[in-house]
Amino acid sequence: MKQIILFFTITISLLSSSVEVVQWKDGWTFLEFLQREGLPESLYYNADYADRKAIEDIQARSRCYVLRDVNGTLKQVLIPLSEELQIHIYKREGSYFLENIPIEFEELDKKFVAKIVGSSVYNDIKKITNSSSLASFFVKILKDRVNFRQDIHKGSIVSMLYKRKYRLGYPFGGIDLKIAMLETGNRKRYVINFMSKNYNAKGEYVEKQTFIRPVKNGTYWVSSKFTKKRWHPILKKYRAHLGIDYAANRGTAIYSAGDGKIAFAYKTRGYGNLIKVKHKGGYLTLYAHLKNFRKGLKVGMKVKKGEYIGNVGTTGLSTGPHLHFGLYKDGIAKDPETVVSIETTNIVENRNQIDFKEFRDAHKEQMGILVKDFKSGRFITEQYIYEKLVSETTLTNIDGDDNPFENRTNQVLLQEEQIENMQYIFGNRKLRLYDVDDELELSEDYQLY
Repeated sequence: MKQIILFFTITISLLSSSVEVVQWKDGWTFLEFLQREGLPESLYYNADYADRKAIEDIQARSRCYVLRDVNGTLKQVLIPLSEELQIHIYKREGSYFLENIPIEFEELDKKFVAKIVGSSVYNDIKKITNSSSLASFFVKILKDRVNFRQDIHKGSIVSMLYKRKYRLGYPFGGIDLKIAMLETGNRKRYVINFMSKNYNAKGEYVEKQTFIRPVKNGTYWVSSKFTKKRWHPILKKYRAHLGIDYAANRGTAIYSAGDGKIAFAYKTRGYGNLIKVKHKGGYLTLYAHLKNFRKGLKVGMKVKKGEYIGNVGTTGLSTGPHLHFGLYKDGIAKDPETVVSIETTNIVENRNQIDFKEFRDAHKEQMGILVKDFKSGRFITEQYIYEKLVSETTLTNIDGDDNPFENRTNQVLLQEEQIENMQYIFGNRKLRLYDVDDELELSEDYQLY
């Protein structure tokens, strides 16, 4: 196994087939995956430009599913591109085909409340919820509102209302915050997510990170815009491009979009020369296809907003000189053109004040009930424990139906298999499925992508 890490492999009976669950390694390309599986490279080269651009955005450590028949022949592959869209490779009448299709997921309302009993908010939340990503998320959103050393002590109450997607029975993608609260003594501090931004109870923007565009005005033009999932009514295809392409002359200077630390600066096959910069607040920016890195640039180095980091090129799988610029928040791709609003909007706009207050008051009331029930002993935080593996297949009649592609979004079939005390090797340990739920969530490495 050269190109794909078998992070864990689970084999189950599914229509006389078996499913492998694999994770995508940072720096690997779609072409390498095709070579590993013995699939024709034409699946990539025959795809149109927009589909090839989407393929470039396969995220490191994405959980992918490979369906094989009883003879080990690959029948289908599902590779996430975003929270909403995935690559689907399937075999029909002896040939392989590729398409982008929606991801089938369930979005659930979730909540937790906990009393701090130790010296670490992160450790206490993780212990109660069994989720490192949930604990990390809570700490990140409170860090601009709270001095964790001075403001939090034993007996403090932390709570959160949020939404989360579940794919195949597991948490998938980011955490969609509604409201979070820290109660210390008689003082309560809130973070309220309204219109995709975090505010305090007064409607003041609580995140302090600001960004600029990585290329100077007059040196570029936008050759490809950001889109998560869009159905093209003429081509009858789903489109995705998780970044913005700034076409520019070869050698045009590139600058860091914000203060941060270099998290990645290496040559890759797909993105070519690639830089990732980690920023405060769970943000990460990505700069791809560079001609070269700035001399002396290395992983771990701190950079300032507007600091020169490299030059526009056409390395990797690129059809011409341009900068592919990606912006991620807690591992979720955001439209980089929102960098302007991130920088300038510090308070809820007047036209949205009434809606904000209604949203805030409704969720504060729900939070109050949650905390009251917790203090009275009527609420116990639901832990992330799963005893089912849900296997996703997209077509059940690939080899026989003359027209199996009608109403694609309704053809995703979720089939459940009860797993009882199933064991497999994880590192050097033998573990049951629900013992390692935390490792099966999106890892911190993935969130940083």
